[in-house]
Formats: sequence, C-alpha cells, structure tokens
Amino acid sequence: MIAVRHIPHDMNISQLPRLCDEESMKVHFEQQMRRERHPGDDRLIRSLQIRHIRYKPGRYAMVLYDIDFHNSSDRTAYPRTWYVRTFKKGKSAAEFQEAQERHWQGGGPHSLILHMADLECIAWGFPSDRKIASLPQLIDVHYLRHHVLPVLLEPHRLESWDITMLHTEVIHYVPEHTCTMRVTTSLQQPKTLTSTSFTVFGKIFANPHSQLSFYNWQQLWNSPDRTSGTLVIPEPLHFDQETNTVWQSSLHGTPLSHYPLSDPRMCGWLEKAGTALARLHRTPIHGLPSNPVLDIQTRLHEAIETLVFLRPSAQDSLNDVSSSLADQTACWSSGPMVTLHGDPHRKNLFLENQTVGLIDLDSLSSGPPLCDVGSCLASIWYRVALGEISTALARVLSVKFLHGYQRTVSIEFNEAEVCWSIALFLVIEQAARCATTFKANRLDIIDHLIHMAKSLLEERTLLGDPLEQKQPCLLVPPHSF
Repeated sequence: MIAVRHIPHDMNISQLPRLCDEESMKVHFEQQMRRERHPGDDRLIRSLQIRHIRYKPGRYAMVLYDIDFHNSSDRTAYPRTWYVRTFKKGKSAAEFQEAQERHWQGGGPHSLILHMADLECIAWGFPSDRKIASLPQLIDVHYLRHHVLPVLLEPHRLESWDITMLHTEVIHYVPEHTCTMRVTTSLQQPKTLTSTSFTVFGKIFANPHSQLSFYNWQQLWNSPDRTSGTLVIPEPLHFDQETNTVWQSSLHGTPLSHYPLSDPRMCGWLEKAGTALARLHRTPIHGLPSNPVLDIQTRLHEAIETLVFLRPSAQDSLNDVSSSLADQTACWSSGPMVTLHGDPHRKNLFLENQTVGLIDLDSLSSGPPLCDVGSCLASIWYRVALGEISTALARVLSVKFLHGYQRTVSIEFNEAEVCWSIALFLVIEQAARCATTFKANRLDIIDHLIHMAKSLLEERTLLGDPLEQKQPCLLVPPHSF
C-alpha cells in the first residue's frame, strides 16, 4: 500500500504526484497502448496497482506497477509488470530512442517500451529493463532447458534424465538492479522411470561485478565453518556469464521474517542468528571489496539531506543526531575488518531444522563488524516505531542477538558502540527508506525513528540504565577466532 497523501512537492520531479495516482496512470497507460495497438488487439486495463516506489529527491523517481489487462472479446487476462522512470526536462526523448535501439538489438518487441512524453517518462514492460539487458533470457524456458539446466544437473548425474516439467516464478524484481527467479523441474530417468525434482534460484544483476560475487561466495562455501556444518548457506552452483546470472541451491526452511518478533521462540532464534553472523564475520575471504568508512559518511550525509527535505520540522533533531553519529565514524577505521553480509535482516536469516542460516550472499564485502550488527538490530528497533513490539522487547532481542554473536568471536563491543551503530542504521537505512518508498504510514514514523536514534545515542545502553561508555557489552566470555 502506498501513502499517496504524502507525496512531496519536488520541483525537479513535478510529475511525481501523477505517477503515484493509480487512476491517472491507468488512463496514461491506456492512451499510450492505444497508439501502439495492433489490429485485432482490444486489450483494456482492468486494474493498475503500485507495487513499489523508489524516489531520489531532486534526481528521479521510479514506480513499479502491476497491471491486469483484459481482452474484451475472449476475456483473456494479460497480467504484466511495468515500471516508469522519470527523466529531466527534455531528456526523455533521447533516452527513449536509445532504449529502443538497445531493445531491438536484443530482439525484443518494441511494444515493451513506451515513451510518455507528456510526463517526461519512459515505461518498460517486464522483462524489458533499462539496465538488465539479458533479463528476457533468464525467463526464457528454451534457454533454461538447453543452456542452464544441463550445467546445473551434471554434478548430480541428472543431465541424462528427461525434463518432464519446468516451472519458473519471479520471486523478487527490483528494476534496473536485480531479479531473482525460482526454477523448479520434474525429472524422470528414461530407463527406470524413476522421478525426482530439482529446484534452483537464479539472480541476475545489472552491475558487472556479479562474477566476483560468485567467486567470493564459492570461497565461503569451501570455508571450514561451512564444510563442518556450523555455517548454513545455500550452495553457489554456477555463474552464467552470458546473462550475468548467479545460480544457487535452495535452503529448506523459512525466513525469520515470517514470524512476528513477539513469538516466544524469537529470542532463541535471534541468538542463533547472532552466532551465524559471527561465523561469517570470522571467515576470511580473499579479494573482497572494501566497505570504507567514507561510504558510511556519504550515506549519512545523503540520508540527512533527504530527511530534512521531507521533514523540515525535524531539522534541529536531525542535525543533533547527525553530529553525534559523524563524530564516531572515524573510530571505525581503527577497528577489525571482517567479512560482511551486507543485508543481514530477518528476511535473509533462514530457519532450517532449528538452525539459522544466511541467504542472499551476493553482497559480501570487508568492513567493520558493527556495519552488519547495527543494520540487523536497527531493523528490529524499526518495528518499535511501527508499533509491533515494545522498546523493552527490542532491548531483550538485541541482547540475545549479541549474546549469540559475542560467544563465537573475540571482537569486543561496548554498549555505547552498539547503541551508536543501531542509531546510525535507524537513520541511513530505516528512516531513509521510509522517506523514499512512500509506503503507508511510513513518513509518519520518521520522527519516532529519529527520536529513538537520539535516545540510544544519549543513553548508550541496551539494558535500560545508562552505563559508562567503556563498560563492555559481553554477556559470556569471548572465544578466539
């Protein structure tokens, strides 16, 4: 659900309110497609809903729509995903021409790219994408059957089996960034008629560095913690250079995000999650990209700039929080650097046979451990602002997570450092995301998130009573790497 009533007035993206008006965009798409329509094509739009918005104040907006088409003659439905991207005044025509040329060279139908000149926008219909040129191949059953699956099945000695069923499903799509697809096959041995099934996930990237990501993931797969079974991750199976796709196995379980944080079992699960993250952190991987402190400072500056633009009444509080956070960033460069996950939230913490594993490992990097710890814990405190859990429960869950983490590695955090890292990611991830995705009621909680960040910076404790900054937050004796 999108909070349309909160659409900001942005002089550089004046078309933003219209893009966020579902009825208005339904009319725009119908008019545009009427111009593109071929004889006998009488498609109408039955419904149009906004799935996701990405907004960069003063720069651009991107809106992802789910559109349900209806053919009035035979009542055939045509569901389709489209996204619309804004461009600066006078720039969309040239961008449209370039997009068409790229798409035609790839053999795609021109009707999947529309120029909405009156909105200074271009629309792409899935699988057409401005930056992921090989996306059509990823969902091409013929390509999967003849080019991808033989490579994936060979290590399992299944390449000679007959594929009796092949089902594809898009799991997650972020325009101009990534697309993840699940491929499920049914196989039969021709001689014995024995049957089996095989499920894999493919993630295609817009960036050119996915082969390096796959190589780093392979190193993690071959690490002592993984081979001994103490670190649970999916197996990286194959990198398809032609489509820039990483193929991986599946874990059998459920993301922790499927359970409410108030579930009595969550304390134990988050303790195991802390242990899993610590095992990742203590695994050395050669050639990882660095996650420099400068990047954190840049993200903080951009987040504060965005939040002040959308919440001018909170400028004083934001300036106070920003100053306190900026004063501490320089300290990170002197601490240990570890193997970071990059997105260790509950949707990427996978419960499998009462063990918590890690998924979505394509963003491994090297950096301060509190980058992952603060990000994960901030995603829990964010639920306080949404009214899903109490501050007291957030404190308990945070301590349980740290308990699991610090009994596995020898990295020592004091409480002030942990509170600072939570406050940092409440601002640069949670509050910033609330400001730029327009989900219902999210702008309303920005002030609450800023207040929580400020309180954590002032209290410097997770246990309820202010502690001295140098008192360690170690709940059990640490073990060495």
